[in-house]
Amino acid sequence: MGKICLDFRPEISSSEMMKLKRLVDDMESGQELSITLERYDAHQADQILDLLRENSYKCYTKGGHHKEFYINAKKEEEEE
Repeated sequence: MGKICLDFRPEISSSEMMKLKRLVDDMESGQELSITLERYDAHQADQILDLLRENSYKCYTKGGHHKEFYINAKKEEEEE
């Protein structure tokens, strides 16, 4: 299981959100995802976090020292 890194800079587009949706649907439990955003787009992180949480991801956010904002997520075991 590896870590998948995505870079949504300079802006978050609807096509990137569709790619993310397909990706989170295909990932297995225990896999990790790291997403980099522009610090100025951090207000748009809610749509990404909602998508991840709806698909059983545990999410953490971190502001960068410069222009970056990070979302780190790990897919949890789905309860049946």
